[in-house]
Amino acid sequence: MTSDPDTLSGAPHWELLGEHPRRLADVTLDLNHLLHRAQPWKRVGILDPEDLVALSEEGTLEGRVEVLLEARPVRHEERPVARVSGFCRATLRLSCVRCLVEFSAPIETEIDALFASGRDPAAKNKNWRVEEDVEYLPDGMLEIRHLVEEALLLALPMNPVCVSECAGLCAGCGADLNLTPCTCRESAPQGPFAALKSWR
Repeated sequence: MTSDPDTLSGAPHWELLGEHPRRLADVTLDLNHLLHRAQPWKRVGILDPEDLVALSEEGTLEGRVEVLLEARPVRHEERPVARVSGFCRATLRLSCVRCLVEFSAPIETEIDALFASGRDPAAKNKNWRVEEDVEYLPDGMLEIRHLVEEALLLALPMNPVCVSECAGLCAGCGADLNLTPCTCRESAPQGPFAALKSWR
């Protein structure tokens, strides 16, 4: 599938996936080759749940993960690096931290990262500063599924809730306050002198 040089910039164009999207599970970007390309490297396709093991430990993927990616050489700190940008989206089944009910959470996130082939110069020469914004790959090979999985993991909510107004569970009786009112206060003595009633 071909597209204009600016197709993947800006808002995602999910219609590029087409009816029969390509599987990206085994796709690898060769950074050394990319730095000598005249045209951007582009991939549009999907990843299946079984391709993303670490993500499945956080929640259950509902269907495929859709991916739009573009990579091009850029200059960073006077050196050539690869800039990989794009978008990915998925739907995960997560557990609400308030009521413990499972719910579907759509996640769409942007990818924008810099990669370089070889080892970080800071590891060899103390005069180099550590570059936290560039990830170095010793073999110069970037696995797309790992890139997408990391982006989705970072996009997951730290405290997922089914709805923003979720009332959660009662700490006393465990009732789901979204479905039924709590009866703890009605059945238990109230007030600072409630314990004295048991002395009668």
